[in-house]
Amino acid sequence: MMKPSLRTRSIGTKVSEEEYAQMERAAQMAAKTLGEWCREVMLTSANGQPAKATRTAMSSMCSWPRWWPLGAILLNVLFKQATGNR
Repeated sequence: MMKPSLRTRSIGTKVSEEEYAQMERAAQMAAKTLGEWCREVMLTSANGQPAKATRTAMSSMCSWPRWWPLGAILLNVLFKQATGNR
C-alpha cells in the first residue's frame, strides 16, 4: 500500500477583512474549513478545471444581500447572549 504524500509546503497571502469574510462564508457554505476550501479552489484553478467551489460560493454570495439583515440581527442577539446581556 502506498503512503499518501504529506503536505509540507504552505502558501500565504494577505486579504482585506471583507475578502476574508467572503472566503470564510464560501467555505462555510461548502461545509469545509477555510484552508480546505482555499486549497480546493487553488488546485482546481491550477489544473485548468472549472472551479466548482468558486461557482458554488459565487452563487451563494449572490443571495447574501437578501438575507444579510436577518443574519446581522441573529449575530447581534447571539453576541449579547454570549456576553451575558439581555
